[in-house]
Amino acid sequence: MKKTKKAVAVVATILISLNFVGCNTIDNLQKKLGFKNEYFEKFQTQNIDQISIQSVRDPAFKFIVTESKAIEDMYKLLYSSKESENKTELSPDYIFEFNMGDKVEKFNYIVGAHEGNFYNDTNIFTVSSRVDEGIMKNLSFIRKPRDFEYIYYNSISNILNLKKKEFTETPHKVGIDIQGDVDCLKYVFSTDIEAFLKKARKTIPDIELVNNNASEFDVVLTVKNKGYDSSTYKSKISVDNKKDKIQEDYYIKAKNEFREWNIVTSEANISKPNEWYEEE
Repeated sequence: MKKTKKAVAVVATILISLNFVGCNTIDNLQKKLGFKNEYFEKFQTQNIDQISIQSVRDPAFKFIVTESKAIEDMYKLLYSSKESENKTELSPDYIFEFNMGDKVEKFNYIVGAHEGNFYNDTNIFTVSSRVDEGIMKNLSFIRKPRDFEYIYYNSISNILNLKKKEFTETPHKVGIDIQGDVDCLKYVFSTDIEAFLKKARKTIPDIELVNNNASEFDVVLTVKNKGYDSSTYKSKISVDNKKDKIQEDYYIKAKNEFREWNIVTSEANISKPNEWYEEE
C-alpha cells in the first residue's frame, strides 16, 4: 500500500513539474527534435509588413499578402519546414519576398515535395508535402483550373504522337515553347513539367523545354492558349521543323463531356475552324 502511494506521489510530482515547465520548454524541445524551424521565428506576424509572391514564368502575376491572419498562417507553415543540405534541381515556380522594415528576404519556391524546395543564396529548406499543400490551400489565387495538367499536357502529347515518325526516323532535337502562353504560365509548375517531359521522352527521346534558346532546337512546338473554362479548352500549337523546313499549325479543342475530357486535334494547316474559336 505504501509503495502504491509513493508511486502515485511520484507521478503527481512529474505532472506538476511539467505544468510548471510551460510552453517555452515544450517549444524548445520541439525545435531540438526538428519539429519547428527556429530560422523562421523572425517571420512572425508582428515582424512582417507584407509578403509578395511573384510567378517566375509569368512576370505579370504577382500577389501581395498584408492580412495578418494570412501572414500568421504562412509563418506557421514555414515554421514546420526542415533544413536541407541540397536544393532541388528543378526551376523555381515562385519567388517569395518577406518585407521586414527596411530588410527584405527572398526565397525561391518549387511547388511539390522535393528536397530543398524553399531556398535562397544562403539557406535551403524542405517544405514537406503537408506544409506544401497548406501553402497552396492558403494561396487560393494559385489554384489551377480543373484538370489543367491533363488537358494542357495531353494536348501537347497528342501532337508529339502525330509527329513521332517524322521526329525519330532521323534524330531531331525537339523543344516545347510555352514561354508566350501567358494565360497558362501561372498554372505551370516545375514538377508537372518534369512529369510531362519524362513521359514525352518515351515518344521523342530528345525533347526539352525551351528556355530562351529556341535556336538550339531542330524543331520547336509553340503552345498558345486561346481560352478555357470549366468545360472547354482551346489552344493552337505551331510546329516549326527547321531541319526539314516544315511549318504546321494545329488547333486543339477539349470538351468536358460526362465528366471526361474529349481532346480533338485538327489536321495540319487547315483554316481556323469556326467551331474552335470565336473571333480573336
